[in-house]
Amino acid sequence: MNYTLSLNQPGQIIFKRGISTIFWAINLIFFSVLLIFYILQVGTLTQKIYLIADYEKRLEKLSQKNEVLEIEFSKSNSLANIENYLIGENFVKANASQVKYLQILESTVVSK
Repeated sequence: MNYTLSLNQPGQIIFKRGISTIFWAINLIFFSVLLIFYILQVGTLTQKIYLIADYEKRLEKLSQKNEVLEIEFSKSNSLANIENYLIGENFVKANASQVKYLQILESTVVSK
């Protein structure tokens, strides 16, 4: 390598070949850093895309389970099932003749 030193103005020294080498070295480092950041961002983006897809699958499964549970809940709370439960617990249906109401006189309800 042949470096030359020239003096344009008093006190100003310019390395003709040295500045060009430094410039390209800085550019190479700068672009290398940018490339590394680009690769890291693509990796992170890919990971997040797979996570989103996984969460969507989980959401779909939970939605299906929710629909099944809603159907089972509505079946278990139907009047026929409640009636069967009451019969199983030895409850007896009341007849209209068996129901007796209490008669309360108005004068005895309120007293001071």
